[in-house]
Amino acid sequence: MPLLDLPTLNVVQLGFGFFATFFAFNSQGFIEEAVIDSAADNGNINKHAGYYSLAIIYAVFTVANFVAAPIVDILTPKWAMVLGSLCYAIFQVGFLFLNEWYLYGSSALLGFGASIIWTGQGSYLSQNCTKETTSRNSSMLWAMSESSLLCGGLFLFIVFSVQGAQDQIPKSTINILYSVFTVLSLIATVIFSLLRAPYYPETVDRKNYGKLVGSTFKLMFTKKMILLAFVFAYTGLEQSFWTAIYPTCISFTKQLGSNTNALLALNAICTGFGQIAAGVLSGILGDRVRKIGRDAIILVGTIVHLVVYALCYINFPQDSSLKKTDDMGGLIQPNLAIALICGALLGFGDAIWNTQIYSFLCDTFSKQSAQAFALFKLYQSALSCAAFFYAPVLQLYWHLVILVVTSLFAACCFFYVERISREKSSVRDSYNFTEERDIKMRGDVQYRVNDNEQQNSE
Repeated sequence: MPLLDLPTLNVVQLGFGFFATFFAFNSQGFIEEAVIDSAADNGNINKHAGYYSLAIIYAVFTVANFVAAPIVDILTPKWAMVLGSLCYAIFQVGFLFLNEWYLYGSSALLGFGASIIWTGQGSYLSQNCTKETTSRNSSMLWAMSESSLLCGGLFLFIVFSVQGAQDQIPKSTINILYSVFTVLSLIATVIFSLLRAPYYPETVDRKNYGKLVGSTFKLMFTKKMILLAFVFAYTGLEQSFWTAIYPTCISFTKQLGSNTNALLALNAICTGFGQIAAGVLSGILGDRVRKIGRDAIILVGTIVHLVVYALCYINFPQDSSLKKTDDMGGLIQPNLAIALICGALLGFGDAIWNTQIYSFLCDTFSKQSAQAFALFKLYQSALSCAAFFYAPVLQLYWHLVILVVTSLFAACCFFYVERISREKSSVRDSYNFTEERDIKMRGDVQYRVNDNEQQNSE
């Protein structure tokens, strides 16, 4: 007897594919600006090309989410993820021969690829889950994919420790790093191409493509999805914070240390550890999460994030998100240990929010999973894009104010939507129980009638 059933094996294989994809992408994300700065000194590329690239990725990602659901339904989740993974590989290989226009074009392609790979992931996951396994499987998938942060951080730390403290990254190091990233993206493509068919496949009408697009817009304006939009939006804001703004604060706070590339790698390791810890914890709890309630788990995630934002205020100078500074933190001298703890807690809280959202969408929108996950990524990427646009002009403390307010509002919205869904589920379960009981009683009555008729005939 196999240790894992077939649906779980499918989710594990999916997790390995996302591990390889985001080992490469997340690792390069931490060093992209440093790599471009190094190339800009030689006059090969615009010094701010990294910011333009990021804006293009999220802008295209946002727009592409409107059509991601029908594309995934037409291609099937498996082949949509294969195509999306190829887009990541095309983006990575461009850093071996940095060209500004190739960077912008491949960034747009990556934005499209990201929309279908994430929507495909959500659809494939939901088609390999039942109500009893959604929490476990989504947590397991999240832990596997986000462990790429931990492993990628270790990889970068080793590379930069060998390289030593340098302001610029040598061309030879760049070639080694991005060769590894490109190969990993291609390995992920192979893993996705070998995925088995989903265990609980959805039936899709591929003759009416307009209807598929329309169903996404129709779902967008339902009461639940309007409320969830605020939840999704918050995950986009906090994602932009832990992936870019917070690492920038570490890099620009001179009192934390000298080898900033190595410090960024350490932060990535801590963030990855936090992501994995939350995913593993949710997986261990498994079915008990349903008894505890997703709203209670989200409350924990909200409290963790609020604590982090307070620590960031205490530990970092207000200009640390904008420029290099020797200033004191809000209340204390900047401390590296606190900074790394914040990185771990940011990852922990992010994983809690995302795993519970995954679980909720799989449970509540099992028949429209591609559309639901497309809208999730639409709102998330739109707010991440907005955050990257205002990040260059806002001091750290304003970022923290925005995050505190939106986290509280998002938590309230999630509590309300979860309560509505739980009440409807209880009513539906009660109705099904009553119907089954009535059918059983009618069967018993019919049995007694038939038995009496048989006795009378005798």
